[in-house]
Amino acid sequence: MAAFPKPDRDSLTVRIAGLGRSDLGRVARLHCRAFTSSLLTALGRGAVERYYRWQLEGPHDCVALGAWAGEELAGFCFAGVFRGALSGFLRKNRGYLAAQLLMRGGLLRNPEFRSRAGQAVRLVLPRKPADPQARPAGKGETFGILSIAVDPASQGCGVGRRLMQACEAIARERGFAGMELTVAVDNHQAIRFYEREGWARIAVEGAWRGQLRKAII
Repeated sequence: MAAFPKPDRDSLTVRIAGLGRSDLGRVARLHCRAFTSSLLTALGRGAVERYYRWQLEGPHDCVALGAWAGEELAGFCFAGVFRGALSGFLRKNRGYLAAQLLMRGGLLRNPEFRSRAGQAVRLVLPRKPADPQARPAGKGETFGILSIAVDPASQGCGVGRRLMQACEAIARERGFAGMELTVAVDNHQAIRFYEREGWARIAVEGAWRGQLRKAII
């Protein structure tokens, strides 16, 4: 997810600082402004806040950073190592989310929403337990960008770049050789931003589905 790099680039001074639970209301409001057409936004600000709370408090190694312009949150980034970022959130909050969906019954008449909801449901269906021998201990975890957003009023001021640079520095300090993220393939503005910052497209089985990777050491 992303809303990126309109004010002059030098007109906004921001500081980067960690985010905590007390900041989640601001995070949710910014998310809804940045991602107006997202499935999560459609379910309401409460659902958005629960989503980011899960990232902070779930079984993840989460780095949550905010870009502050004075007392206003101009952008945020949630990054790190995530274990069930979406599937765990859906399981933990399925009752609440079902109630929100029932309150917004008209959403199910939208084919795109139904498709996304179907994908989400499949994530919480029981699966065959993973073979513990299939992956060597401690291997396979990557430092990923889960969500990055910039307030529409602050776009074009370098906020997204500052957040990405801060995340890269943390990943490098923790010994990661690279970072990964997934972007919507039709989000051309975000894709251009990432590629300018050195991210490369990663094809899977000959097709690119939005995966990007960046070497940092």
